[in-house]
Amino acid sequence: FFFVSTFPSGIPSTMGGLRRSESIHEEGPLLKKRKVKPAFTPKYQGPTKNDILAARKQHLSDGQYTFYKEPLMLVEGAMQYIFDEQGRRYLDAYSNVCHIGHCHPHVVEAVQKAMATVLTNTRYLHPTIATYAERLKQRFPPELDTVFFVNSGSEANDLAVRLARVHTQRSGVVALQHAYHGTTAVCTGLSTCLAPGTGGGCIDWKYCARDIWIAPCPDLVRGAFRKGDPKAAEGYADMVQSTIQSKCPDDVAAFIAESIQGVGGQVVYPPGYLKAVYERVRAAGGVCIADEVQVGFGRTGQGYWGFETQGVVPDIVTLGKPIGNGFPLAAVVVKRHIARSFDDCQYFNTAGGNPVSCAAGLAVLESIDEDDLQENARAQGEYCMQLLEELKARHRRIGDVRGMGLFIGVELMKDGHGLEPAPEATAWVFERCKELGLLIGKGGPYNNVLRIKPPICVTRADIEFLVGCLARALQEEQEMEEQGRMVVEPSAADVDLLVYNYLKQNGFGHLATQFKQETGGLKKEGNPYFGLKLQSILADATSSGRHHEHVDYEGAQKLTDSAEGGAGPDGRPEAPEGGPGKARHAEERRGPHDHGHPVAGLDP
Repeated sequence: FFFVSTFPSGIPSTMGGLRRSESIHEEGPLLKKRKVKPAFTPKYQGPTKNDILAARKQHLSDGQYTFYKEPLMLVEGAMQYIFDEQGRRYLDAYSNVCHIGHCHPHVVEAVQKAMATVLTNTRYLHPTIATYAERLKQRFPPELDTVFFVNSGSEANDLAVRLARVHTQRSGVVALQHAYHGTTAVCTGLSTCLAPGTGGGCIDWKYCARDIWIAPCPDLVRGAFRKGDPKAAEGYADMVQSTIQSKCPDDVAAFIAESIQGVGGQVVYPPGYLKAVYERVRAAGGVCIADEVQVGFGRTGQGYWGFETQGVVPDIVTLGKPIGNGFPLAAVVVKRHIARSFDDCQYFNTAGGNPVSCAAGLAVLESIDEDDLQENARAQGEYCMQLLEELKARHRRIGDVRGMGLFIGVELMKDGHGLEPAPEATAWVFERCKELGLLIGKGGPYNNVLRIKPPICVTRADIEFLVGCLARALQEEQEMEEQGRMVVEPSAADVDLLVYNYLKQNGFGHLATQFKQETGGLKKEGNPYFGLKLQSILADATSSGRHHEHVDYEGAQKLTDSAEGGAGPDGRPEAPEGGPGKARHAEERRGPHDHGHPVAGLDP
């Protein structure tokens, strides 16, 4: 059955699902202009979910993980909806890969026609690659006039760094804290969200991070500069400059950043941040790389590219995920004088830019324009943010709502007025939303940010359903907490990583080190939950006086010498009072923030 309930603010919510024979009749932006396959419920007759799980365990590595405690098996998609093997429909609010909709008919038709014609590589001539390169360039500022085609965002970022290093004849690359740029060796090093001590810690990260240096993420919730601070952009840009000056003053090849940080928690930078950073990087002799893999192609609503919202023109732009609407395609768009430095490298990519991939890319560009999908992303994104702000006013668990267009983050806290993250509540809401028919993501350095990034063809009714699901899940989580029932049980290992990361980034490096040494003796039944475990550690440290010991700020943020707090005993600046750690005392000495440590030297 299908029913609509209304939450206290009047937000309608479709809390139910369509039965097997029902279809979706509401016209979205695309239905007005092109015939679309109805979002019917499929009749799946293949292997069972248990069969597939068993096969994965037999044939794939354990590192190739699945979402959810009870993995979800998907067998068909239609625009913003996907279906499991039981015929259950889900609103996909997570896949920014199928950017304009699952099985989009124009993309499907274009790929089928191209596949039936010829599939070859770029060392042969074919009209589609030239046509697509020209159409793609039309979306960029004229300075960005040269295109390399590859197969994935990881390849694109890897090539972008290679271009920067060849052009500058330097090796140092500055990346942001909590960034994600892909899975090649170079991109793993750039992806500081994979660093040890994070929820997604990667044991080989330090081997991949040679000549990579970390600058603080311009976090307006927990960082040195918060929302509304007019000095935020320049202040965080100064931290990038400080990293360059202290770690690679004569060797900076590039600065790379997502135009809006994704895996790191949907972090929207303060206005003017990238402009200020680019000025400093270029003055030091480096080039500026914008990673548009997650936010490009109109998702922000305000611009076709995320970097446009910051008023900058990068030297190199990387594209992936949405560029082919799920078909393997990616690109690097670069200024010609940089590309010329690479001419003697004889770069070649077997499948990059093949006629079938380029046909998919052309279909995506055409559909975004013809169906006004950038405008739809703006309108639906604004509506979603409005409803989420109303929800925030009613639920103490929501500490922050942020985003742009259809790239939105909802950060959950123990108490919305504080800064202690609530990863256990986030995990509960994540799981419960799936049960309600909504797929979202979660991320951030503490795994406490709900990530919302649906196909940009979603409708107003979809947004109401999305927020209604979140409202119901949050209400249920609150009720269960009030009843004294733990609503989710994360693994002890996951909680240990979150606690370690929180301690380290909030000024308790000595406690983090001690915690690391003790984790082998911490059992799951011995208080595995993040909040309780963290509180017990801080309370014990306060009662024993250990919080007055030397504080190691490895991985945290460093202020300039002129910042409030002055210089420490070693000549480096101390942090001002009022940081995010709840157990900090006014008389506690704040140690130096080291935000520019060599990545290879970070050892939890």
